[in-house]
Amino acid sequence: MSLSSAAPASSPATRTDASPRLKVRIGTALTGLVLIAVLATALIVHFSWMRTANRNVETVVGSINVQTAGAVKKELEATFRASEGAVEVIRSILFQGAIKADDEAKREFVFLSVLRSLPSVSWIGFGFPDGRFFGSHILGDDRIEMVEIGAPLANGARSLRRDRYRPIPGDIFFEERSKGESAYVTPGSKWYRGAMGGEGLVWTMVDLLPSGFEPAAVAATRFDLHNRFQGVIMVSLNLRRLADFLARLDVAQKGAAVIVSDSGTVVASSLADMRSASLLEAGDSAQIVNALNRANTGKAPEGMVTTNDGTVFYVTRTTLDFNGWALVTAIPRSAFTEEIDRNTRRLLSTLVLFALLTAGLAALFAHYSFVRPIQQVAGEIRHVESFALANVRHIATRLFELDSLSGALHRMAGSLKAFGLYVPADIVRSLIQQGVEPKPGGELREITVMFADLPGFTQLTEDHGPDVAPFLTEFLTLATKAIHEEGGIVDKFIGDCIMGIWNAPAANENHAFSACRAAETIRQAMQWVARPDGRKDGQFVRIGINSGIALVGNIGSSERLSYTAIGDVVNVASRLEALGKELNAEILISEDTRKLAGPAIVTRSHGAAPIKGRTSKVMVFELLRLAEKKSEEPGEIQHAAAG
Repeated sequence: MSLSSAAPASSPATRTDASPRLKVRIGTALTGLVLIAVLATALIVHFSWMRTANRNVETVVGSINVQTAGAVKKELEATFRASEGAVEVIRSILFQGAIKADDEAKREFVFLSVLRSLPSVSWIGFGFPDGRFFGSHILGDDRIEMVEIGAPLANGARSLRRDRYRPIPGDIFFEERSKGESAYVTPGSKWYRGAMGGEGLVWTMVDLLPSGFEPAAVAATRFDLHNRFQGVIMVSLNLRRLADFLARLDVAQKGAAVIVSDSGTVVASSLADMRSASLLEAGDSAQIVNALNRANTGKAPEGMVTTNDGTVFYVTRTTLDFNGWALVTAIPRSAFTEEIDRNTRRLLSTLVLFALLTAGLAALFAHYSFVRPIQQVAGEIRHVESFALANVRHIATRLFELDSLSGALHRMAGSLKAFGLYVPADIVRSLIQQGVEPKPGGELREITVMFADLPGFTQLTEDHGPDVAPFLTEFLTLATKAIHEEGGIVDKFIGDCIMGIWNAPAANENHAFSACRAAETIRQAMQWVARPDGRKDGQFVRIGINSGIALVGNIGSSERLSYTAIGDVVNVASRLEALGKELNAEILISEDTRKLAGPAIVTRSHGAAPIKGRTSKVMVFELLRLAEKKSEEPGEIQHAAAG
């Protein structure tokens, strides 16, 4: 049954000779045309000059960028070589047997010596297969700490020992030792896993190190002795030193230079308030940060970038030869074009004065040459409009076209005077137009609705942050595929929840069973999807399915429509999905869906359950599985449902 129809809407009657709503006097139009011509000529010259100036400035900026990128690449190459060299030094010492990884006294001496000899390195460490860790670490105040994470304690944490040293001329001085507990798991760290999964030296970007949150680039390699795995050697770059190098560049004296990873995270920055942070969040230097963000996120092309406050920057982005890193620079345009801008403002002021003077002269010329004669002719036309034809006279003007028009009007008045004897003066003229206007509406039809979401996703987000995004993407992808393969449509995504509809807009006689089969496909697929928390049992998905009559169609306003379904059947499906948490069930269906699906599914009854928003209860069934074969007897199905 159609709830709305596309009935033609009648528009108000309009006069065929109606004038446009916007009326412009001819004097104004002529003045505007002259003004536009003057300004257009001036602006063409101005912008041509500005374009040439900008090209020259861009050439200078490009040259500076090439030099800056070359210097940064050279510094990075030296830094990487030093880091890789440190790994090789530690590996060679351990491989030659000069010390052993478990020799506490000797390894401290070796690690401290190597760390102090390489200013570009902030960490040198060794991760044992059993989860232990030992390393040397440069602190922010140039102090050095030795960190050792030991065996697991009774509470599941690991013992932690920290020895802090203070550099003195020619030596180091022991300051203090602290002990505690650590939750850091070495085999679970990105650098450890990277070394185990790769060959040779592997670089990884990490956020956590044994000392806590510390964004860093880590070089790691597995260490084998006599064909037996001993552990992983790691060396971390001193990103603070790299940031200091960027701050000394010429480009940083006028703007900013930032090294970002392929994910947009700041590796090092010449701006102190952007170091080791997200480029999209950091910075009190609002204008420069805004320009860098727009270039880094693709909101503005490389070149001239205008920030939200109108400041113009020359922004460049150069790919570096390491792990997808890029060098992003931003230099204020004013640093190169201050004198050009000053002359531009003077030129624009002159152009405005010249344009105003020209417009005044054009207005006077238009008034006396066009406006007054046309107004006089218009007065004669009004006599014709009121059929005061005896009052129409010829208006002589110096403009040939207007003089001809006035003469023709005088002759037409003479003709109309005779014609008026045969035709009434009140001739009625009208035009009725009809059009079809689209309106929101739809139709009532039987559909099946499915809601599916991830149990415990909120807790996963709190525990793992952005790392849950791939998990959510994989769920929504396979759920979408299952819905489409069973002839349904995806209505919308609601956070980690997906809503599917069957039997609309395309007809599907077996829509209830198709929805159940899609739900079973999703459930089976989610058992093989790796969760961020590593859990391998319990609920992997929560699904609610209901069938019934709903309003389906273009729902919305006259300005925006959405093809969707609304009604009690949708609300019940949503409530069934939520009820799965209380009943510890992955797939719950209503009695209507079970009846429509028939013997093709095997269910278990959970009895009548109250549904929020409804006064009556709903019979709830858990979908156990699909029938294994078409020949399965209905009695078996009913028995399983009753059980």
